[in-house]
Amino acid sequence: MDQMRENGQKLLIAALVLIVIFIVITILISEDEKIGFTAAVSTVAVALETFHFDSNFGILLLFFSLFMGVFAVYLLEFMISFIRSEFGGVIYMAKGLRFRNHYIVCGGGRIGERVGSLLREKGKKVLIIENDDVRAMELKKLGFNVIKENSLDERAFKMANTSKAIGVFAALGQDVDNFIVVLNAKEVNKNIKIITRCNLLKNVNKFKELGADEVVLPEIVGADRMVYLSDKHEK
Repeated sequence: MDQMRENGQKLLIAALVLIVIFIVITILISEDEKIGFTAAVSTVAVALETFHFDSNFGILLLFFSLFMGVFAVYLLEFMISFIRSEFGGVIYMAKGLRFRNHYIVCGGGRIGERVGSLLREKGKKVLIIENDDVRAMELKKLGFNVIKENSLDERAFKMANTSKAIGVFAALGQDVDNFIVVLNAKEVNKNIKIITRCNLLKNVNKFKELGADEVVLPEIVGADRMVYLSDKHEK
């Protein structure tokens, strides 16, 4: 989705530049040859169609033609990203619907990958939602079932068949993002069990209010573990 939006923005900018260049060339030819704007438009169109750039503004016309090539490339990129977004979503939806009684991990970073690995070791079915292309491919190579989608988009949870899932692990890096994950998961399945990562102690109650069943602060868990191991060695 983000890639399609980026390609759409580039396409829009290229289109606007083309329009501006076309209007400028048309006005200049209209003034130079003392003809009306409509006639100048026809002159420019014929020159572009026949690649006849012998007028005083041949360089501008040539530049316009070259920029049309850039526009065509951006248009192709946008069409490819659109097809991937729409039809890729259908493929992921079909993949997710095969899952029942599974766990969904939102975010395939270090914590998300570790959660997925531990669940697999226990014989659980795991589906990871990861938005980054490279990271999603790495997770697939590790044998994970991955849906390439943004966890902040509610449709990702529909693709993951959240209504039939046992639980959701919100493992994104920012608390504000995990807020959205909790909300989206509850929107699709109000009875789903949610365990979320939390970075700031002050946000624990907020997660609880949004519907998270368990809230884990990695730094506190890590510190507790370090002290526990220290005490263990002293005995």
